[in-house]
Amino acid sequence: MIISSYPHEAVSFTDDTSPDTRNSKKRNVSIHAQVRKDKKLDWYFDFLSLCQKERGELKSKKVRAIYRGMPAPRRSKLWETLQHVQINITDPLPYMARTKQMAAEVFSRKDAIEFIRARAIAKDPLAKDLLEKLNNHTAESILLDAPSRTLSLYVQASHGLGGYGLGRYMGDLSFRPPIPEVNLEPFKSQNPGSIIRNVTNWTSKSASVFADAIDSVFSDRFHPFQADAVYRRLLDSHAFDEGNEKAIGWIEDQRDEVVRHVEYYSDFARAMRYRGRRPSRLYGDIDSRRSFYTQAADIAGGIAAQLYEQGVILEVTKHFKSVMFNGRPITQAEAYEAMRKWRELRYLDGKDSPIN
Repeated sequence: MIISSYPHEAVSFTDDTSPDTRNSKKRNVSIHAQVRKDKKLDWYFDFLSLCQKERGELKSKKVRAIYRGMPAPRRSKLWETLQHVQINITDPLPYMARTKQMAAEVFSRKDAIEFIRARAIAKDPLAKDLLEKLNNHTAESILLDAPSRTLSLYVQASHGLGGYGLGRYMGDLSFRPPIPEVNLEPFKSQNPGSIIRNVTNWTSKSASVFADAIDSVFSDRFHPFQADAVYRRLLDSHAFDEGNEKAIGWIEDQRDEVVRHVEYYSDFARAMRYRGRRPSRLYGDIDSRRSFYTQAADIAGGIAAQLYEQGVILEVTKHFKSVMFNGRPITQAEAYEAMRKWRELRYLDGKDSPIN
């Protein structure tokens, strides 16, 4: 089998995994590791040297076992370059907890969600309808924090309400930023309960397309043409492990919406549209067995999942420099505060909490 760097135009490769649900309060946390071509892969080749006796594709369970068994000096050496892999995580826990609290208040009983779910399993039509509405509410809350929406809000905030481009003077000629709408239709399936899992996975996956643009809002020195830098980063091509073309289509739609938003603030972006320049393709059909970049992303994701099981987002930020969490960049200090707040709100208790 020939292993290559295809597709050559892609600037990054992403693969996904998730922590063991037995160690994550039975919720589906989505973790995507994004490996960029412009970053060193020393860590990847060093890790592979430990896997010479392994046959077949390295799966997450094997990766975690090998990582746990690494000698401390070699593990420390690994992190010199592994730390630069981008990690994108969506954890539905705070959204589910808020929905649970809302239901408890409305129905005046702490176990309202559990009661409704039990009645729904028993085929109670009213309970099934209520449970679907509650799941949809949770999914909508996650989508309101999606990276695409975060980027649109950051661009608008960094430029003020008026915008710097000529579009602000053009009246109603389609130059107004689009009003973000939450549409759950792409995430629905025959199993109504899967909508939270689908939204969680897709928003985490989409961060690979928007993370660099979000970082540019903060890392680039503020100037009137900041939206131009955001636009350029949105043009990049990205590759994903095969398995969900529907999700890639949704991400492309989200990127198009954000580009239209950025055009209001960027004369350059609008000029490029008139010239026919569009964002580069997103590849969602990459066979990880044939792509060493995707294999690297798979391994990094497995290690990130191991860290998340140990200490949730705090442990991940202690090791990786660039982390997106629930649609926003997060630092180690911010992760500590988030975990402290989660414990205060009783989202995490006892051994589940990384804050003692």
